[in-house]
Amino acid sequence: MMPTQGAQIRIEKKSTFLGRHLKALGFVLRVILPCLIRTGRRPVIFSRYAGLGDIICTIPAARELMKRHPGSPFIYNCHADSAAIPRMAGIAERVTSLKHVGLIGHWYSFLLGGFYHFAHGDDRPDDGCHELLVTEFCRQFDVPLAYEHPELPVAPEVRARVIERLAEANLSLEKLILIHPGPSWPVREWPIEKWADLVTRLKGLGYSDIGQLGVARYLNFGKVDVASVPGTVSLVNAFSVEECIAAISMARLFIGIDSGLLHMAASARTPSVGIFGMTLPQFRFSESFRNCFVVSRVECVGCEHRKPRLHWVTGCPYEIRCMKTLAADDLFEMCLAKLGENPERNGGMASRNPALTNE
Repeated sequence: MMPTQGAQIRIEKKSTFLGRHLKALGFVLRVILPCLIRTGRRPVIFSRYAGLGDIICTIPAARELMKRHPGSPFIYNCHADSAAIPRMAGIAERVTSLKHVGLIGHWYSFLLGGFYHFAHGDDRPDDGCHELLVTEFCRQFDVPLAYEHPELPVAPEVRARVIERLAEANLSLEKLILIHPGPSWPVREWPIEKWADLVTRLKGLGYSDIGQLGVARYLNFGKVDVASVPGTVSLVNAFSVEECIAAISMARLFIGIDSGLLHMAASARTPSVGIFGMTLPQFRFSESFRNCFVVSRVECVGCEHRKPRLHWVTGCPYEIRCMKTLAADDLFEMCLAKLGENPERNGGMASRNPALTNE
């Protein structure tokens, strides 16, 4: 007899459950026990299985937590795409990518010196963000609070390699502008025709060295198509994570949607203009860094931080109007402010709107 649909579902759930536990046991045998034998110390695990920006924001808390475990070996478990960040920050001797690493913290805690999973309000079904990510991660474990993104050191040889590649792409460092339209969740992205409009305006002021960063893949969706913004030099898939940080650190201006690259710009202290609709910058970036960000004016703005959410990552009931209604005029004005340009050069821009900058 064939199993009923309910029985089949139970079999599949049991198989998934056993598979996860077997992977956890394999992690213990491959990672935890060899570390114990080699060092004679129980390792400490930091955990945040998410994108680049989230990992960057955990660094200040992780550095403080390391002080509680002097001499211990440290492991950071995150998505493989983010593995370079803990290494650059010096907060882990080893980086792993076990999706359900929480099983290690629960069932094998006796083998660990500590297990710290970083979580914030947007992760919880009955809560939302109340403060900066970097601050919330510190508060979660009762360590001194941070309010700015950590600076990430870039090796001199990496910087030299990036300078060479930018030169090969005929991009001068003197007026270099880097943009990041995505890919990301479709509800975070700004229409490509508006990017093209903004680039045209910037080039009209003499900023002809504009590069488009990104990769043709996203951790939620795998390989994706990346539209090229007219008027830019494509740097898509050109850099590793560390090289991308180096490139952003050399730019005169970075313009991007809410993404890991905008967090890189914050760590590099590069003047930036961020574009926000379904998320709100006051929960992501310090006041000083976000002072020229552009935020949608629609009434449902920031729905990511509400429960229940309106969006479903790839769309929303209002056809993503938060991003679609953001005008290139608003972005251009903020770019002028960051570049130190006189608005009168463009025929007289509107006065700065505090509603756009979250001040």
